[in-house]
Amino acid sequence: MPRSCQVLEKELPNPPIDRPQGFVLLEVLVAMSLILGSWMALVGTYQNLALRTTQIESKRAQLRSGFDAYEVSEQARVSTSTNTKGQNHESSRVSSRHRAQHATAKPTSKNKR
Repeated sequence: MPRSCQVLEKELPNPPIDRPQGFVLLEVLVAMSLILGSWMALVGTYQNLALRTTQIESKRAQLRSGFDAYEVSEQARVSTSTNTKGQNHESSRVSSRHRAQHATAKPTSKNKR
């Protein structure tokens, strides 16, 4: 038996290989188009995100400068108007209480046994 296998192998110098040789170029083109399409989508998303971030930062800077101008004008207004005791008038937004307020009206009680 081993002798007959060796004879068959010697008779066929190059045994045929059954591999598909076609469509390699098509597969490469499809893979490249998928990669390029996803890359373009990611670049578009990144550009949109960068644009929105820039717009938000410019809005924040504008709001911050407006808030600073308002605070400067309020400070100037408060410093020019003083009452008879020499104290500055407080803004209506600021509480006049100096001590902290508790969230509940009842005082906290210790454990009773």
